[in-house]
Amino acid sequence: MTDFRMEKELAFDVAEYRQRLDRVRARMRVEGLDVLVTHTPENILYLSGYQTPGYYMYQCLVVPLEAEPVLILRRGELGNFLRFCYLEDAITYVDIQNPADLTAKTLANRGFAKARIGVELGSWFLTPKHYLTLQAALGNASLVDATGTIERCRLIKSPKEVEYIRQAARAAEAAMQAAIDAIHVGVTDNVVVAELHRALFNAGSEYVALGPFVAAGYKSTIMHGNWSRKRIERGESIILEIGGCVQRYNAGLMRTVSVGKPSDRLQHMAKASEEANRAAYEAIKPGATSGDVHRACQAVFEKAGLIELRRANRSGYSIGLAFPPDWGEGHILSLQENDPTVLEPGMVFHIPSAVREYGVYGASFSETVLVTPTGRELLTNFERALFVRE
Repeated sequence: MTDFRMEKELAFDVAEYRQRLDRVRARMRVEGLDVLVTHTPENILYLSGYQTPGYYMYQCLVVPLEAEPVLILRRGELGNFLRFCYLEDAITYVDIQNPADLTAKTLANRGFAKARIGVELGSWFLTPKHYLTLQAALGNASLVDATGTIERCRLIKSPKEVEYIRQAARAAEAAMQAAIDAIHVGVTDNVVVAELHRALFNAGSEYVALGPFVAAGYKSTIMHGNWSRKRIERGESIILEIGGCVQRYNAGLMRTVSVGKPSDRLQHMAKASEEANRAAYEAIKPGATSGDVHRACQAVFEKAGLIELRRANRSGYSIGLAFPPDWGEGHILSLQENDPTVLEPGMVFHIPSAVREYGVYGASFSETVLVTPTGRELLTNFERALFVRE
């Protein structure tokens, strides 16, 4: 009988985690860092395999340039370390302790009291209070901003990462079909969401990093409009935005539904959204820039006379590894005007192309797209149509 206490549940081979660590350390050398302290849940997971929904409590990974990383975490989370993390070194705290002070002591005890220490000032999870504690306790060290050091390594996905995003896309597609099938005049948006979730989780998704969004009627005209016991009425548009998640890797998918026969206005908006979305993903290829993709998308809306209803200032964003509250990696790379970033094979983007006329209609299409060596590949695979439900 296998002793489960000795088992590790890793999403990747240890070799892949070590390769990631090597890439991050190469960037650390360029930035002149002796050690990097990451408080970002995705970055911790990326480098170590460790994950927990309890990231609302303090946790960090200390990454020296030479020695092995050490994870600092809440004592109650130790089981997650033993199960999901390939590393062997962890230091725990109890809730009455100051975990930032423990981090400072750990750095000092390991020879970094006077080092150049990278910290992620852009991380939501390094609070000002904890930063000030580190700064005061490490007064002889140099604390420098290392925001983006790890994230830039996350942009290019490995084949195994892409495979998890593919699986997430299958779950999103199953949920999309269930949501469309559940839409009828007179049902509430909560009913639609219930069927969506049933299909999403039956198809293998974990808890998602964002959404889903079921925006019916006036809510379809509001960015991030969502369900709340609204009864669906004839003549409305509904925007569905659904993400699947496998091993914390996400894929996004958006479609539009007309409740009853669509008006000419809604058909025009949906047609422009579909064509703009197509133009965006067809512009994706190695050597193209972020700005090239954005301009291709915007040109369609301009030609259709709908550019004023296009409130987004980007046409897509990197997507991959994520915890709530967001599935996107737009803070790493977004497809936007005048961005000279060159696209490379292995990048993955979610491309939403929404137009919203407040109080009238909303329409949107999206796909999750992989940059390949010769062009692009749609990782999502769902009929591209304005769906009509009675």
